[in-house]
Parts: sequence; structure tokens; C-alpha cells
Amino acid sequence: MESNQHSSFAKVTIRGTFWSYLSVYTGKLLVFVSTIILARLLSKSDFGVVGYAFIVTSFLDALNGLGIGPALIYHKDEPETADTAFWLGLAVGIGLFVLTWIAAPFIGDYFNDERAVGVVRMMVLVYPISALGNVNSIYLAKRLDFRKKFIPEVSYALVKGVISVGMAFLGFGYWSQVWGQVVANGASVVVARMVNPWKPSLHFSRPIAKSMLKYGLNIVVLDTLANLLNNADYLFIGRYLGTEALGVYTLGFRIPDMILTQFARIVSEVIFPVYVKMRNNAEALNRNFTRSLQYVSLVTIPLGLGIALTAEPFVMAFFTDKWVEAIPVIRGIAIYALLLSLFRNAGSFYKAQGKPEVLTYLTIVRLAILLPALWFALSRYHSIIAVAWVQAVVALISGVLSLVVAGHMFHISIWNILDQFRPGAISGILMAGGVVGLLRLIAGWHPLLQLIMAVLVGAVVYIGTLYLQGPQRIRDIAGILRNTIKGG
Repeated sequence: MESNQHSSFAKVTIRGTFWSYLSVYTGKLLVFVSTIILARLLSKSDFGVVGYAFIVTSFLDALNGLGIGPALIYHKDEPETADTAFWLGLAVGIGLFVLTWIAAPFIGDYFNDERAVGVVRMMVLVYPISALGNVNSIYLAKRLDFRKKFIPEVSYALVKGVISVGMAFLGFGYWSQVWGQVVANGASVVVARMVNPWKPSLHFSRPIAKSMLKYGLNIVVLDTLANLLNNADYLFIGRYLGTEALGVYTLGFRIPDMILTQFARIVSEVIFPVYVKMRNNAEALNRNFTRSLQYVSLVTIPLGLGIALTAEPFVMAFFTDKWVEAIPVIRGIAIYALLLSLFRNAGSFYKAQGKPEVLTYLTIVRLAILLPALWFALSRYHSIIAVAWVQAVVALISGVLSLVVAGHMFHISIWNILDQFRPGAISGILMAGGVVGLLRLIAGWHPLLQLIMAVLVGAVVYIGTLYLQGPQRIRDIAGILRNTIKGG
């Protein structure tokens, strides 16, 4: 029975992650291609100006919907639940747009750049627009129907890339990225409502709204603190180092974020509704929580180390020496994203146990460490490289603390938790040694050839070492993946 439960958990999780990953990374591939083109068409300052808008919307994302998405997944289905969630979300989306429009001049003053006013006002149009399709998408996730969720997400990325690149070619500068974001949100709403043709009625239940908000507001507080954590570096850099430094940091951050942080987010979104369905079986939930740590580490460790080690040939091959300053930033942020992804799954575990407030306390602790550390790095070194490595160190400290607390609260041995990382860590270290040696041998080659060779050799060393540690693990994962792709 235990073996069947584990197999079912792994199958559902990997299937959901597969389709979500395929969805996001089909989109991310399109975004990557458009980023290469935009990096050649736009200036560092253009990227910095758009960075202002992304900083603001990152904070507002926590307030958008007031945590209704997780609350809708967590709550049992009732006739008026979806209707109530829709009208709450729409009201919040319109409210965020209006308040940000009014506050935009103050945002421009903070960054000492009047251009921030216009881009922020335009960018926040995404909130009332996206509110029109949020419930349609959330219900697909609640039903674990990640295949259908694939369609609107890829549509978003495709439209965003086409609009952004097209407008950049026409000379619209930083506005090309802003308009790409807004139009793409509208397109994804249309597609989401086609894929899941749910329509709201005029019903609104106060008791349901109160219950959802009670749960959701905990998530809002947590997400607000998390967004402060995730954007404190941008706030400091934009304020004290200017648009060019912010533009370089934004591009340097984007690659590890696109590959690693998004993977961790996908797993978290997939695994949360799975955990919720298991919340009444503490033994199975704890067992599958620790097992999921191993699955995540087997993917994120080689990706994180690989991005850090191949940052130079990657940047030189795709972005040219115009962006050479981003290379050390990518290295630091790759390690930060690796550490963040290893520990992020604990968040879904806390939320599924009905204890999101624990995440709030842990986030406050992390903020208390990060903010003074960032201030020190910038005041002492005036360097975006120092900022990147501060992020990595703080991610390590806070991540270990999160797992220790989870182990203590839910009676899971910390050694059992750490042991889940062992296979990926051993294989990753040996892979890193092989890639470093190879890159030294072929230092004179074209950057693209260096990158291809490093990826191939790194993959062979990593998979080979993993196989030697336990052939059955590779066979099990391969079998689950085959069944997942077949839909079995």
C-alpha cells in the first residue's frame, strides 16, 4: 500500500510538473529568444527603465487577488465559491490599478527618473485584465489539469515575444516590453476562458468571502514579505546605482530565474494541491515531502551549477560582449536560485498543513538578515556582483532554517531531510569538476562550441555518477516520466 501511495504521489507530481514545466518552458524558450533579440536592439538603460515597472508589479502581485488563488484551491467546492472568488479578484485588480496610477509620481521620485511614472501606470493595466481569467486558470490547477493550463500560458509568452520584438524593431524602445506584457495578459485571458469556459454569475457569498479572505490574507502577508525579499536588491540598485546597473542586473538575474526559480515555482504550484489532498494522512504527507526534496534536488543542482559554470560562454555566445558585466551576476544568482529551489518546497508543506503563518515568521527572519546585508554590500562595494552573492548567502542561511523548523514541527529527522540532497550533491560536485577542467582545455574555442561541449560533458558526468550511486533510481524516474508523457 505504501509503495502504491508513493508511486501515485510521484506520478501525479511529476505529471503535473512535466506539463507545467513544458508550458512554462515552451513559453520561456520564446521569452529567451525574444530576450536575445531585445538585448541587441535595446540599451542597458531601456532594460533598467522597464525594471522599475517590474519592481512595482512584483510587490503588487502579492496583493493581487488577496490570496484568493491558494484559498480557492484549499477550500472545498461550493456552488458560490468560484463566483465569490471572481468578484473579489476583479475588485482588487481595479483597485490596484487606480491606487498605483495615483502613486506613480512618488515612484518616479524614488527612482529619480520621470520615465518610471508612465511605464508603471501602463504596466498595472495587467491587474484588471488578468482578473477576468484568473478563476478559469485556478480551477485547472485545482483539478490538476495541467495539460489544459499549458495552452493559455504558452499563448501569453508567444504574444508577449511577438509584440515586444515587433515594437522594438519599430523603435519604441522600453515601451516595447511594457506593451508586450499588457497585450499578452489580455491574450492569455481570452485563451483561458476558451480552454475552461467557466463564466461567473452575479452571486456573492459573504460567509465564503470571509472564509477565503481569512486564509488568503495569511498568504498575502507572506507574499508581500516574500516580494520584498525578492525585490529588495532591485530597489537598492535602482535607487543608488542607476538605470544601467539595474539593466545589467536585470538581465543577469533573468537567466537563472527563467530556468531555476521558475522550476521551483512550478513544482510548488503543482505539489500544493497534491499535499492538500493528503493533509489528513500525516505519515504519507511527511514521507512524500522528504521524497519530493530529492526529486527537486536531482534537477536543480546540475542546472544551478551548470548555469554558474557556463555563464561566460553563454553570455558571449548569445548576448555578445555588450553584456559582459552580467557574467559574474549570473554566477552569483545561479547559486542563489539553486539554494532557493532546494528549500522552496517547504513552503507548500506549511501551507498544506494550514500553517502559512510559519512561513511569515521565517520570511521576517530572512528579511532581517537580507536588508542590512544588501545595504552593507552596496555602501561598501557599490557593486551588483556583491549584491548577487549576498543573495546566495542569505538564501543558504534561511533555507536551512526553514527545513530545521519543518523537521521540528512535523517530527521529521533533519538528517533524513539532508540525506535527500546527497545523490544530487555528489553527482553535481563531480560534474562541476569535469566542466571546469573541460572549459580550461577549450578556452580558445568559439563561445557557442564551449557551451555545447560543457553541457554535453556535464550531462554525461552527472547522469553517469547518479547511475553509479543507484541504478534503480534512474530506472524509476525514467519509468514515471514515460508514463507521464503517455498520460498513463
